[in-house]
Amino acid sequence: MSNPEPTKVIEEDDPANEPTVNISIAEAQKRAQAAADAMAQRDAAAKQQAEADRQAEQDAAQRKAEEARVRDQERAARAKALGTVEVSEDDVTLPPPERHTNDKFLGSAGLALIRLVLAAVLGVRGIQVLWNITATTDWLTNHSIPYAAPIAWALGAVLVLLTVLLIIGFGVRLAGLLTAALAICMLVFIQWGYANPFVAGQAGFTGDWDLLVAGVGLAVFCLGSGGWAIDAAMRFNRAKRKQYQ
Repeated sequence: MSNPEPTKVIEEDDPANEPTVNISIAEAQKRAQAAADAMAQRDAAAKQQAEADRQAEQDAAQRKAEEARVRDQERAARAKALGTVEVSEDDVTLPPPERHTNDKFLGSAGLALIRLVLAAVLGVRGIQVLWNITATTDWLTNHSIPYAAPIAWALGAVLVLLTVLLIIGFGVRLAGLLTAALAICMLVFIQWGYANPFVAGQAGFTGDWDLLVAGVGLAVFCLGSGGWAIDAAMRFNRAKRKQYQ
């Protein structure tokens, strides 16, 4: 009895098995192509997202730069309107301008003392003139001064004004010049005139007080206010502005 082998031959040569093998290969190719297409789409999407992120970063950097430029322009406009200058870290700090000798300690102390003494003398005299305006008018009339009443009022007001200017140290040179002018006018038109200033039995000479006031006024006009005054602060500020120009 022989072993039957036709079944094996039929399985190998049966044409019914071929379509199944062909369909499986085509499906695999489709799936591979679909996977490749999906991967390509993901890569393209990733590239597009990366490009969008880079563009967004560039736009943000440009916006920040533009905002900084606008802020700088606004600060410059405010500084120009206020007349100030902003100093950056890179700017070189210049030393303060050198003060004059009269603005240092000893000069300032001496001139301040002269100003205060002169202000005390003028202030007392001005208050006396205004307080006794009738007596002052009569005294000027007796010395042949025309328009004695308005001159008396003007004299008292000017003396008080000079006192204030000397105390606060504002317009000191002008105050010294006006003081000297008033004292010289007093000497020429009232104290001396055509009479002998040296009177027998009188200490000193006539008008010595006015002569001293005239000399002190001229000294203040020549030397200025010293460092302890408003004039000194204004001079120092002008020197700083000139130095930074």
